[in-house]
Amino acid sequence: MDKHQHSQTAEIAAALRVWHTRLDAPPAIFDDRAVIPLLSSGMRQLVAPPPPLLAMQWRALESAHPELAALRGQTVTRARFAEDALDAALSRGHQQIVLLAAGLDTTALRRPDILDRATLFEVDQPATQWWKRARLPAHTANRTRFAAVDFARNRLAERLRETGVDPQRPLFANWLGCTYYLPTETIGSTLRGLAEVAAPGSELITDYWLPSQSVSWRPRMLLRGVALALHTQQEPLRGLISEQAMHQLAEGAGWQVAEELDAPACRARWLTGRRDSLSVPAFARCLRLVRG
Repeated sequence: MDKHQHSQTAEIAAALRVWHTRLDAPPAIFDDRAVIPLLSSGMRQLVAPPPPLLAMQWRALESAHPELAALRGQTVTRARFAEDALDAALSRGHQQIVLLAAGLDTTALRRPDILDRATLFEVDQPATQWWKRARLPAHTANRTRFAAVDFARNRLAERLRETGVDPQRPLFANWLGCTYYLPTETIGSTLRGLAEVAAPGSELITDYWLPSQSVSWRPRMLLRGVALALHTQQEPLRGLISEQAMHQLAEGAGWQVAEELDAPACRARWLTGRRDSLSVPAFARCLRLVRG
C-alpha cells in the first residue's frame, strides 16, 4: 500500500459489512451501517440498497455458488466475535480499548456508551487514520485517542505509551483484518509490542488466514482470487500462516490462546438456521489471546 494513500482494503471490508445488511436475511450478525458516512462517495453508491430484482438475482447466484458470500460472512463473523469479546471485557471492568489497524472501525460511532466507560485508542497507518478522522464527527474524534503507527517501522509500545495507554491496567485490543498483509516477523513484533503495555488479564482479538495448501480446492481458488485482486490494489497477501506458527508467535510474545474458532465453528455459532447463503471460508480463523 502507498504510505500516502488510505487503505482500500479497509474500505472494502467496511462495504462488506454494509452489504450484509442489504443482501442477507435478518437478523444481522453485525450491523455496521454506521460506517456509511465514512465511505468515499463512490463506495457509498455501491452499498446503496439494490433494486429488488437485482438483489434476488444476486442471492440466487450465491445460492448456487456459496463461496461468493464467504468473504462477507468472514468479515461480519469476525466483527461479531470481537464485539462479543469486547462486551465481556467491559463487564469485567476493562477500561482501555485499543483498536490496532483500526481502519474504518465504527466502535466510537456505534457505541458511545463505551466512550463513557473506557478510553478508546485507535492505532493505524498515518494516511488511513488521517482519511478517517477527516470524516468523523468532531465530538466523536475529540473523545478518541489516535496513534499513527507504521507497523513495520515504529515501535508500537512506545507509541501506545505516548498516546496514554497505562501498562499497569489491563487492556482489550482488537486487531482484525490485518495479519494477512504483514510479513511473519511483523506479526510477531506487533504481538510483542502490544504485550509490553498489556498488564496481566489483558485480551487481544485477532484473525488470520491459513496458507492455500492447507485447504481444499474451492477455498484455495477463492484465496488465490483474493490474492490477485489485492495485488492490483498494492496490498498483497504476505502473512498467510499455519495454526502452529501463529500459536508459536503468540506464545513467544507472552500471549496464551484462550479461544480459537475455525470456519466450521464460526458457521455453527452464527450461521446455523439462516435463510441465506452466507458462509465462512475454510482458510479463516478467529483467535482470542490473553496475557497471563
